[in-house]
Amino acid sequence: MVDLVRKAETVSDTGPRLYYLNMPKRFLTGTVYDPKTNEVVSGVTCTLVNDNSGEKLTAVTDAFGDFWFEDLKESSFTLDIRKGGKSLTVPSIKTEKDVNLGDISL
Repeated sequence: MVDLVRKAETVSDTGPRLYYLNMPKRFLTGTVYDPKTNEVVSGVTCTLVNDNSGEKLTAVTDAFGDFWFEDLKESSFTLDIRKGGKSLTVPSIKTEKDVNLGDISL
């Protein structure tokens, strides 16, 4: 039982003896496209930085221009998108819930 409690998470405002296992984590997704050609862009490097811890995660867009980050903790993040000398920064993304940034022009 002690091992289970060590692995468990607590949720604020639920009392001192409520523990949860396998809580769902948040995800962040989006699609990168070129506004000049109106086509999706594959091979774009997307770096997600946790504003609080500095932890970095990296994803690369697929053939459909899609990227995603899964199992995110609730926090604030900055997304850096780069390819071929073009770049874009999206600051202050909150993961209180799942986030779909939709279409992002690069």
